[in-house]
Amino acid sequence: MLHAFAHWLHEHARSFEIVLVILSALVAFYADTLRHFLSLPPQKLSTWILKARLLSVNSKLFNLCECQNNAFSTLVYISRFLVFVLLLSSLFIGGIFLEVVSIRVENRGDPGAYSRFHANLDITLALLFVVVVCSRLLLLGEFLFRLRNFKGYDSRLMERVAELEGKLGIADTTPANSISD
Repeated sequence: MLHAFAHWLHEHARSFEIVLVILSALVAFYADTLRHFLSLPPQKLSTWILKARLLSVNSKLFNLCECQNNAFSTLVYISRFLVFVLLLSSLFIGGIFLEVVSIRVENRGDPGAYSRFHANLDITLALLFVVVVCSRLLLLGEFLFRLRNFKGYDSRLMERVAELEGKLGIADTTPANSISD
């Protein structure tokens, strides 16, 4: 059974690599929403997704408001991103060293030590690291751009929060500036 699975995986490695890289990019872009999704208790799927999206948008709005005129908060936020990127980059460099060692072992005389499957696996892992690091850096750049142009963006985020709250049915239905006589 395991040998059949390994053979099937070897035959369909290219399509598996493509799906894996696309999936990793989606996870990297929507990591905040996925984190909120997993932190909520199980419930109806549509409600669960809407609540996770609402928490994600609220989190983004909170981070932007906190970093708006506070250089220390901005530095802490950027440092969190860069620590993650540096960690992934060091794992990538470690993977390159392991790749060099495995190729040297293969060249020393054991012809089966480094097969095409291992080469495909190495390429896939390298692509995953590159895609995730680039996605996270792109999200950091988007955050810094939004922080720079915060005045027009905060109202759009607040509208998005109100829209999600309306879909969930937790929006305040009474107008804020109506005065009852």
